[in-house]
Amino acid sequence: ERLGVTVVYVTHDQSEALTMSDRVAVFNDGIIQQLASPPDLYERPENAFVAQFIGENNKINALILENNEKTIKARTKTGNIFEAKRVNCDSVGSKTTLSVRPERINVGIKGENTADAEILELIYIGDHIRCRMKVEGDENFIVKIPNSSKKSTLNLGQKTKVSWSIDDCRALDTLEN
Repeated sequence: ERLGVTVVYVTHDQSEALTMSDRVAVFNDGIIQQLASPPDLYERPENAFVAQFIGENNKINALILENNEKTIKARTKTGNIFEAKRVNCDSVGSKTTLSVRPERINVGIKGENTADAEILELIYIGDHIRCRMKVEGDENFIVKIPNSSKKSTLNLGQKTKVSWSIDDCRALDTLEN
């Protein structure tokens, strides 16, 4: 009979935590925010703190217009209306943080959620290009563009569109900041 061994390891290194662990507990002020497998923490954060803490994350503040069983519709300060998976948010009229990962964003095409964007910085990483954009007034909106055989035609200062799917956007609580 094979016995499992439980090891508790405390680290502030996210990469270390995600690669070494079957389950990770994310704490904030001594309170567990989420206890889950590394893929669940990254792909399905349960609140805005976890979304910001684990990996890169774009956040868009919005006001909830419709609150359905599985999705919400929310209006941003620029007037865009986005639809997102309902995860951890309040009722119609309350604020939410829309969370979307940089690698889930499409550039130059319209999608289920579409916003205007301006390219502020392009950084060649090797396997991808890290593109910092101005989206919804946020100048630190990050998009990761895979480095594929079709060369990117993006240029600094270029105005374009960015889009993402409803499934890749999570409606979370708001962070106080």
